[in-house]
Amino acid sequence: MPAADTPRNANSSITPAKQTPTPAATNTSGTVQTPQKPISRRPTSTSLTDLLQTNNKTQVTYHIEEASQETNPFTEEELIRCWNAYAATIEKKVHLKNTMINCQPVLKEDFLFEVVVHNPGQQEELLHHNASILQTLRTQLKNGKIRLTIRIDEANEKRLAYTSKEKFELLNEINPLLSKLKDEFNLMFD
Repeated sequence: MPAADTPRNANSSITPAKQTPTPAATNTSGTVQTPQKPISRRPTSTSLTDLLQTNNKTQVTYHIEEASQETNPFTEEELIRCWNAYAATIEKKVHLKNTMINCQPVLKEDFLFEVVVHNPGQQEELLHHNASILQTLRTQLKNGKIRLTIRIDEANEKRLAYTSKEKFELLNEINPLLSKLKDEFNLMFD
């Protein structure tokens, strides 16, 4: 019978074997020396295969949970209501909140909606928070296929004037009398 199958007797006791330490090495003075581990030196050069092997060991795989694939239909009014509700929950991200309040979504086909922004800063702010916005909208509207596109309004896009001549031309478009003033006083650009 194996030892695991034998029933234990109340009178029998198992005592562990006593182990006596064995000195690693003794020198003539009677002191005990422990064996030293060999010192490993850092490599003086770096190998690409070594880097790949260490990167493979430390690489962590993230599994992104797919959004629910529910495809409940929704109206543009429901989308705007959820959009504004999300904007109301944002307290510390004032720029994002103002962008969401001022730039309302427009529902397109196949659960796609578009947000027309006024400047690249607003576009970047929405792109930066795109994932959290979409996750919230997908959850609230129970539709995992919602997609967002962001477009800058060309009519609102500003032309920047850098040189004196460009500045004058831009102001002259607004007020054509500036060219008359320039000619009358013989003004020149730097």
